[in-house]
Amino acid sequence: MNREHPDEIDAKEIVERVLEVLLEHADKYGGVDYRSVDGRIALEVTRVTDGWKAASRSALRASRDAGVPEGELQNCWLVFASETQSGLKTFLQRVHPLLLQLEAAGEQSFWDQPAQVHVLERGPLFDIYLPLLQAGVERALAAPHHDHADPSHSHRIIPSLGGGGSVGGSDEALAGLVAELGRKPDNPAKLSSSGAEQRHLFVWLDDDSRFDIARPLSRDAPTWDDGQFGLPSLAPRIDPAVTHLWVVHQRSRRGWLWDGTSWRSLEGL
Repeated sequence: MNREHPDEIDAKEIVERVLEVLLEHADKYGGVDYRSVDGRIALEVTRVTDGWKAASRSALRASRDAGVPEGELQNCWLVFASETQSGLKTFLQRVHPLLLQLEAAGEQSFWDQPAQVHVLERGPLFDIYLPLLQAGVERALAAPHHDHADPSHSHRIIPSLGGGGSVGGSDEALAGLVAELGRKPDNPAKLSSSGAEQRHLFVWLDDDSRFDIARPLSRDAPTWDDGQFGLPSLAPRIDPAVTHLWVVHQRSRRGWLWDGTSWRSLEGL
């Protein structure tokens, strides 16, 4: 008999609260995770994450928890690095003072390839570029706030490991998510075989999910958002077996719900 996992129970309780329904564990010997008492709703729970990168991301979280040296950044910075590099436990501690120096020099971006040429030619930013390269920084982009930004906001480094890349908004994040779900054919197959009228797929995101997928819902979603990081504007191109799509970030407790017609924002789950 299959047991319920904590993240499945958590997802079930969210769906029960939002929809005001009662769900029962159904995946005792295979099949969907939950069904409503009347059988009208089926719920399958999954996760989109890069679990094999967890060790590197755990090291980066240790760096974040340790705190950064003194010095207020003028902007938030998106910093991209490889998840395979060493020294991630002190990554933010090494990068933060270098970004302060970049800002003092009037720079708002860093790219590793032109920086390597600059270092070879011993250019004027040699003393900043070399340690950034040694720290494993591939790209760093300043993200200035708009005039309406929250004045209490504290500028910080928002790191991204691996090939997550940047994202221009929620529609791009959704497209990346749908592509990942396409690699999980068992989820729509279980929903299809349930025979339920409403077939809900609940997707957990977490701190190990790709940056370009999780960013709009993560706790690091930018406060300077100009509307690109709100609800998606497009319908998800998912398997027709899925009538409802839930996307929730486990740490931020923020999410989206597609009900087959429109998107709904979920907060404080």
